[in-house]
Formats: sequence, C-alpha cells, structure tokens
Amino acid sequence: MLKKYLHTILLLFILQGCSKSETILDEKVQPSTNDSISIWIKESQTVHINDLAKLELLQKAVQYAAYPQSDTIKAKYYTQLSYDQNFTFDSTLFREVNKNAIKFNQKIKDSLSLGNAYWDLAFFYNNYAIQDSAYYAYNEAQKIFEGISQVEMSGRMFLEMAKIQTEIKDYIGSESTVIKAIEQFKQTDNTLFLYHSYNLLGISSGSLGEVEKSLAYYNEALYYLNQLNFNNYEEAQLLNNIGVVYRDNKDYNKAIENFNKVLTTNEILQKNPKLYAIALSNLATSRLYKNDTAGVNSLFIKAINLKTNLNQKTSLATSYHKYAEYKAYAKDTATAIINAKKAENLSLESENNETLLQTWSLLATLDKKNSIDYFEKYIQLDDSLQKEERKQQNKFARIRFETDEFIAENVELESEKNILSRQRSIWIAIAGGLFLLGLSIYIIITQRAKNQKLRFDQQQQANNQEIFNLMLTQKQKVDEVKRLEQKRISEELHDGVLGKMLGARMILTGLNKRVTEEAIAEKSKALGSLQEIENEIRSISHELSHTAYQKINNFTDSIESLLDAAKRNVAINTFFKFNEDEDWDSLDGDIKINAYRIIQETFQNAIKHAQCSIFEITFLRTDDEFKIIMSDNGVGFKNVKGKKGIGIRNITSRINKLNGTWNIESAKGKGTTITLRIPIKNKSNNFDDNNTRFENV
Repeated sequence: MLKKYLHTILLLFILQGCSKSETILDEKVQPSTNDSISIWIKESQTVHINDLAKLELLQKAVQYAAYPQSDTIKAKYYTQLSYDQNFTFDSTLFREVNKNAIKFNQKIKDSLSLGNAYWDLAFFYNNYAIQDSAYYAYNEAQKIFEGISQVEMSGRMFLEMAKIQTEIKDYIGSESTVIKAIEQFKQTDNTLFLYHSYNLLGISSGSLGEVEKSLAYYNEALYYLNQLNFNNYEEAQLLNNIGVVYRDNKDYNKAIENFNKVLTTNEILQKNPKLYAIALSNLATSRLYKNDTAGVNSLFIKAINLKTNLNQKTSLATSYHKYAEYKAYAKDTATAIINAKKAENLSLESENNETLLQTWSLLATLDKKNSIDYFEKYIQLDDSLQKEERKQQNKFARIRFETDEFIAENVELESEKNILSRQRSIWIAIAGGLFLLGLSIYIIITQRAKNQKLRFDQQQQANNQEIFNLMLTQKQKVDEVKRLEQKRISEELHDGVLGKMLGARMILTGLNKRVTEEAIAEKSKALGSLQEIENEIRSISHELSHTAYQKINNFTDSIESLLDAAKRNVAINTFFKFNEDEDWDSLDGDIKINAYRIIQETFQNAIKHAQCSIFEITFLRTDDEFKIIMSDNGVGFKNVKGKKGIGIRNITSRINKLNGTWNIESAKGKGTTITLRIPIKNKSNNFDDNNTRFENV
C-alpha cells in the first residue's frame, strides 16, 4: 500500500541538517563585534532576557540602522539584522528590515549581500510555510549568485527550491531542479550537499513509484555519506528511507531488514528517539502488510507512546491510523474505529491532510452508520488538495518561465554592456591601441560564435541521427508485421475464396450440360461473371503480396508516438490531422527530422508554459510546399517584437536550414498558433481535403 505522505514527513526530518544555519555564517556579511547593533544582538541571546526586552532591543536596533548615514553603512546594518532572524523574531519588523536590506544593497550594487537578503526572505517564508513566496525568493537569490559566479551558493538555492517542489508533490520538477544543484556541487566537490541532493532525488523517485531509480539515488547518497565524518544516525535515516521504498513496493522482507538495521543502530533510542519511533511504526506496518502479525501490537504501542512523549502530532496521527488498520485486520472493529478517530483528531490539529484522507477512507469502511459522511468529507478534501497542488505547481512553472525569459533577454544585453564598457575604457586609457584591441575582441567573439555554432550543429546532427535510427528501427518492425499480415490475407484470398469460386464454376459447368438452351445461355453468363470475379481476386491477391514490401507512414507514426507518450504524464488532449493517402515518407530526411524536432520543442513548451488542455497539429502538402500548423488553447502571451527565447532561436535555426519560413500568432488568453512553411521538390501529390482524418491521440 503506497503511502506517499510518509515521504514528505521523512523529507522534513531527514533534510533538517541542510538548514540555513548550517554553513551560512561563512558565506554572508559577518557581524562586527564593536558596533551597537552587534552588541544588542549579543545581549538578546542571553538566557535571562524575555520577549518584551528582546523586542525593545530589536526596535532600538532598527531605529539605529535607519539613522542618517551612508547607504553603505545602512546596507551593512540592515543585512546584519536581516540575517539574525532569532533577533528579528517580529514578522512585521523583519519584513521592514529585509525590504531595506534589499533596497540599499541594490543601491550600492553589492550583489553578494543582495543575494543573501533574498535568501533571508526565502528562509522567513519557508518557516511560515508560504511556499510559493519562498520559492520565488530562493529563485531570485539563485539568479544573483549565478550571476556573480557563486557556484556553491547557487547550487544550495536550487536544492532549497527542489525541497519545496517535493513538499507540494511536484516530483518531476523537483528532480529537474536537484539535478541542476548537483551540477553546481560537483564543480566544487561539495560532498555534504551532494549527499543531501541524492537523498532528495531518492525521495522524489520513490514518490513517483520508480523503485530502481530511487534505490540507485539512495545508494549514491550513501556513497557520499561514507566520505564524510558522519555519525551512525545519518546512515540510519537513509536506511529508513530505503526501507520505505521497499515496503511501498511490497518487498516486505527487504523493508523489514532495513528497519531492523535502523532499530539496532547503537544508542539510537537515546540519541535520535524521533527516528527510532518512526522506524518502529514502519517495521510494524511492514509486518502487518506481510500478514506476519506476531509482536505487531507491541511495536505499535511502543511507537505511539514514544511519539506522544515527543509531542510529534503529525507522526502520531500516522501511527494511530496504521494501528487502526492493524485492529481492523484483527477483526477488532470497535478498537479500530477508536484509533482511527484519534488519527482523525490529530490530523486535523496538525493539518496532516494526507493521513486525514486515508483515515476518512478507513472510517468509511469501518463505521457503516457514518460511511456516507466520511466518504463525502474524503471527496471534498481530496478535490481541494488537488486544486491547491495544481495551483502551486502552476505558480512555480510561471516563476521558472519568467526566469528562462530573463536569461534569454539579458544574454545579449550583458554582452553589449561589456563591449561598450570595454570600448569606453580603451578610448579613455589608450586611444592609440583602440584598433588593435577592437580587432582582438572581434576575432575572439567571432571565433567563440563559430565554436558555439559548431557545437550546436554537432549536437543537432547527433540528435538527428538518433531520431533517424529510431524511425528506421520502428519502420523495419512495422514493415515486417505489415508484410506478414498482407501475406496472410493474400493466402486467404487465394486458397479460400478463390477455391470456393472455382468449385462453384465447376458445379455450374456440370449443370449446363443438362438444361435447355435458354438456361445454358444464362448459366454461361453466370460462369463468365464468376470467371471475372476469379480473375479480379487473383489480381488483388498478387497486388497485396507485392505491396507487402512497400512503405508505411512511419513519419506520422513517430509524431503520434510523441503525442501519445506525453499523455501518460500530462492531462492534455492532442489532435493530429493529416491525409492518410499522402506519401509523407517521401519527404526528404532533413525535412522529417527537423520538422519532428520543431514539433517536439513546441509541444514541450505548450505543456510547460501554455497551461493548455488541447494541442493540435495539422499537416498540409502541395506540389511545392509542406505546411505544418501547431496550435493550443493555452494562456497565450503578448507577442513582443524582438524577444527571442531559446526555443524560438532553435526553431529559427532549423527552419532556416530547410530554406523555409515560419510565423507565430498569440494573444493573452487566446492561445498560440505556430505555422511552418517548408519548400519541397515537385512530386506527385494525392492530397484530398475530404480525406483528412481527425485523430484523438
């Protein structure tokens, strides 16, 4: 029985060591020890001080930071206050402090402190579970750190963003973001964060039901953990995660083995009672699902008592739910209902919606009198959670889309600024050397552009070869099946129908000798007709046998496969219009390969950014032109002239190779239509608009 909510609980528990406070003091502006703000912060950390006195110190520090002085000093003070969120515990004052930290660091152009200020803001939102705002702030910090080549800090922002995506069950998005973080950490050989990254990948893959990938990621995390000076409890956390993957995929023996290893870790009950209680509950659940209930009751009771003492309401709700399942299995319905209601109350208190859903489902089965009420509650909560998850995922998708646009728009701007600045400095410093320096810059830029174009062309060539090989393999398989089927039909026509027709003709021939002349004449006509049918069937048989080796619409099959593959993961309706009688495989290989790539790029963009429910492709062909129309009913966008994202540049590059043209039509709220026009050589064309088919792929 797959329990996805356990991954979220484990995520919060296992990755707590990767918090903001772990290494941040080495990376941010350090508080000085001799200014007033530092003294007040230090005073606020004394044991005897109460919240009221701390608030007075905070207000005094904020007033001091606002005192008229240089922007550099203000930026320093506000950055210092923004960092120490134990001091700035008042949320309203923190927002004021952080806003000023961002403002003054922007004024003095201190990118490192500005990135740290956005990091503070993200950490603040994360503590208050405002996930979309936290994700946005982490994203802003990541862009700043990447811009100033702070590779490791950029990777940490990716990792924090991926954690949030995992919490809202955007497991595919989380996996993509973690991979970006790993690329950054591998540049700096940061073993600790590589361990945390692969651990998070294991959780995401496990939640998607990808058992092999999940176990591989956990093993990779264990590899990096072994390179660190770690304690046994961190390894025990990984073993618990691996046990959950095995249990959720019904490999209960391996699950039990891993949970037992966790429970036998030296001094784990004293050093990490939370993990010990979780492993107890997981072990009991695994045995229950294995139908080995010996000692299961005592395991559940022990886990419940531990979690009660630790005041772990969220985890305790889960244990009561599992215990109710056990009592239901033991046919003790009354006790099962009592424990299920405890799980319900604790889930409501701790806002543990996943456990609440499963508890209502269980109560709907156990409590027959109130089953309808529980079922209705289940439906309402499940619908609201799905809507909220989709809403959050859409917000994150918009943030990522805006980031991609930002990068695409600013690449050329940054390049132009650098060139202008360099030229200005050269004119001021060395007027006489302008020509030589300008020539050097031109050669460097030209060579770099050539190298980039060469790498791009090589990558495209490799991609095209891969597509060609896939299409060739598919064509060979389909050709073989078609040949065999046509051969079978040919044999059936020849040996079955033709034999019967021949028998009928022989019978009529015999009758023809025993009737009148008039009947003989009529039967002779019938015999002639049968002979004509016999000849026609023989002709069809031979024709079918011959065409068994002819072409098939492999190009259109590849497009249909592309659309069909997306529907396994995305709720979208796709339509593909084309004339079945048209010989689409007669198109040149370059046209088919580049058209496939453009369709693939456009379709992926529609899924990621357009928020559409319908995507449609239409193929049209004349003697001189191959026309492709792709449209969606998504949110659309304002078609600003001059903006060229990565996707648009790829389409332009491919269509130019084919000497074709293309245009895009879009408006906010009215979807997007892209039209490609590709010239082709003159060939026979059997296109018939009346035969265009409309497929729901």
